[in-house]
Amino acid sequence: MIYKNSNITATVTASSNAINSTNISFSTQDVGTAKLNFNLFKDGVPLPLSAVKGTLVLLMADGSRFQRDITITDKINGNAEYVLSNDEIKHYGGVKSELVLYYNNGQSVAVIKFNFTISQSLIDSNIVPVAEYYIEDFEDLKQSVETIVADLQEKFKDLNNVETKEGAQQKADVVQANLDTHTSNKSNPHNVTKTQVGLGNVDNVQQASKQDFDLHVSDGVKHISTAERSKWNGAQIHKITQDDGRVIYKSATEVTDYNDLTDTGMYLIYNKGLNGPGLPYAFLLVMSSKNTLVQIAYDGYKGEQVLFRLRKNDATTWTAWVELESTVGAQKKVDAHANRKDNPHGVTKAQVGLDKVDNVQQASLAEFNAHNYNAIRHISQNERDKWNGGQLTKITNDDGGVAFAVNEGEDMLQAIVNRGRSMGTFYANGKAVNSPSTASTRGFFQMTSQSSDGKGNYGWVYAMDYRNNVFTNYWDGNTVGWQGWKRLTSSADFENVTWQNVTLKNGAATGDRPFQYAKWGNLLLLRGHITATREVVCGTIPSDRLPANGAAVMVPVSGTTGYSKLFVNASGDMKLTGIHSNNDSNVTGYYMDAVVALN
Repeated sequence: MIYKNSNITATVTASSNAINSTNISFSTQDVGTAKLNFNLFKDGVPLPLSAVKGTLVLLMADGSRFQRDITITDKINGNAEYVLSNDEIKHYGGVKSELVLYYNNGQSVAVIKFNFTISQSLIDSNIVPVAEYYIEDFEDLKQSVETIVADLQEKFKDLNNVETKEGAQQKADVVQANLDTHTSNKSNPHNVTKTQVGLGNVDNVQQASKQDFDLHVSDGVKHISTAERSKWNGAQIHKITQDDGRVIYKSATEVTDYNDLTDTGMYLIYNKGLNGPGLPYAFLLVMSSKNTLVQIAYDGYKGEQVLFRLRKNDATTWTAWVELESTVGAQKKVDAHANRKDNPHGVTKAQVGLDKVDNVQQASLAEFNAHNYNAIRHISQNERDKWNGGQLTKITNDDGGVAFAVNEGEDMLQAIVNRGRSMGTFYANGKAVNSPSTASTRGFFQMTSQSSDGKGNYGWVYAMDYRNNVFTNYWDGNTVGWQGWKRLTSSADFENVTWQNVTLKNGAATGDRPFQYAKWGNLLLLRGHITATREVVCGTIPSDRLPANGAAVMVPVSGTTGYSKLFVNASGDMKLTGIHSNNDSNVTGYYMDAVVALN
């Protein structure tokens, strides 16, 4: 719908009875489009319009009088409007108006008196409007009828030859009787409907009380909070263990197909199953990245075998199981060979200095060489160095849990430093000293040791709590020690922006959209549309959301093409200043859509 909007700002004061002249001018052809917009204030803040009815009185140049109810559009921010009717817009000339508010408790207040003009369109140059008068209630109607009756009696008292005085009086008495009967009729004689009194959308049902409504709104059990929504949306959905933290169990009574175990997690399998590594009792760790899967199986019976395999990018083909030799298994093989007393290498008497002994059956040199150079039965120096150089420090405990725990009151960071030259996993109680979070944390650390005291010159720790927050810390033993915890910023910190309303001041009002702000990383975001007076403070936000020295940005105007400058002071106050537009008189508001750098 297209309207000719006119904004009227009124403040309820003791000087409200003064008549305000405006430059508002409508045409007799503005049928259904001439709108008066009211922005009402008291003591510098919007005037609430709950439990109130607004009445607008219009006195036309030709003497016509109209009394109409206005439409309240925003009860909280004191906004209302009225569109002139088809009858009213035809009464051209100067119009005197007054807005009065009637409250349900019996109070009333005259808000503003103002003038505006209706000019006669050239199309309507031959039309003369008929004077109309508004009858407010039945008492006015009764008084008007009684006046008419008195006039008739006066006119006809000397015209007995046309109508006798008694006849005229009798007719007047009938009119008076009918009027009295109509006035005392309380059964809705005009069949007024709920739509006619502005309640067309109200159902004839019992309504909840305001107290019941307020109790429901404040019920924290039935309603979800922003913190709860963020917590549940940020929780891990996929389980890698059972609900009690133990591994996912596959019993001996079922046949497990290892090819079907593609979900990331930790498993305990009590059967050899299909396509498995051949272990009757195995711990299995499954890890994935897109279409690539890794399965690592650990012998849960003797603890001597670790096997792994990959699933290639085609998402169907698995590599063969490959066994990783453990230090314990290799040592057992070496010990078994060393403890043999049956001359496993076929040592000859010549090798022991008995080559000149009488001939007895001996192994040939060829047989000896064949055995000596057998790379399968013997180990090489590289193999020996490799096995002896294998990692001996455990990063977890024997059952796959964390390597050590830090209990309440213990110093978490000192406990990690005391591990010396090592790496591993840990669990820290939420009340441990120097913990990055009040929630319990677990994570991984790595320390190097280049000094004799075993405290390590360099190292780092990676920890996360059950709220899905991730923290890091770095150790420099040569200078200041621990550098301090740093929380890693997640995508949710940037995607879940919380918008809050700007507190409007000095008559500034919401336009098409609420004026709101949000802090996003190192940026202050603004959005919305307002009407406001330039060169005075129009709104404020908390100072901790602002640059230390304030900022200034350009914002576009509505109603025409142009810009104004928005100053955001370090105190949080905002002010519009200056204007550059195609037509300053057509400016109807300001689009406060801007981004402000915080440093």
